[in-house]
Amino acid sequence: MPGFTVDITGTTGMRTGEWADGEQFLILPDDRGTADEPPARVRLVAPDAEVSPGGSPRRAAQVGLRGDADTADAGVHGGGVTVADVEERTARRAGMPHPILLLDGPDGERLCTVLPEEPGTPEPLHFRVEDREGRELCRIVRRPSRIGRRAYWRIVFPDGRPPLTGHRGTWIGWIGFALTFPLWLLFFAGSLLVAAVTMGGVSEMLVWGAPKRTTWRARWAPPLVGNALDFRYLRCGYRWNPNLIDPRIAWAQASLHHFRKMHKD
Repeated sequence: MPGFTVDITGTTGMRTGEWADGEQFLILPDDRGTADEPPARVRLVAPDAEVSPGGSPRRAAQVGLRGDADTADAGVHGGGVTVADVEERTARRAGMPHPILLLDGPDGERLCTVLPEEPGTPEPLHFRVEDREGRELCRIVRRPSRIGRRAYWRIVFPDGRPPLTGHRGTWIGWIGFALTFPLWLLFFAGSLLVAAVTMGGVSEMLVWGAPKRTTWRARWAPPLVGNALDFRYLRCGYRWNPNLIDPRIAWAQASLHHFRKMHKD
């Protein structure tokens, strides 16, 4: 199966821990050449942007949060960003609605648009994916974890074909995690200590060890050949089956998954 990664452009979102209006992801195929253009760019825009199918958001959406981005960039250009600045910005964005995702091809042509179906909600559970003409490609549903149930994503098609569901972590992975839970507690405590000593300078170590592999497949589909989309945490990439899923849908789902990994999980 062909593979790809979702990579952020710039570091504003990584520094602030929150998304910035105009932030972009790149869809990068595993077999790309150094001079190849990425097959898709994913742009995050404010949910109040006036986005037309195949068009661009209004200018206000592109610059509406520039003040935050400028503040974040101050640390790079010598102005410095204090802990208080980060805390203030994080608090201000805590209830910020989920962005719209615009996926464009190398020539700038709109591939699809991902629209949250609960306007104004920071963590919506339903998304509509439309093509450049505004036709529905699919709906994407997110369900958080609860006791006895794994978190999952589900891709629902408008033509009634079986949905594709991707649960977070395999059963084998969760069993292994439960057996090694005491070791993970020690690792987590050590990571907290290192982060405290370095004033958060190496907070990337605070990666909880719960299983993260996610495989989207139809119910009762056979393993491997029935995998429509597969994410593996250690590889930090996705593999997809072009016979089972439209690339636009695969990229849209991967972008939502990547966005949540970066800004919510």
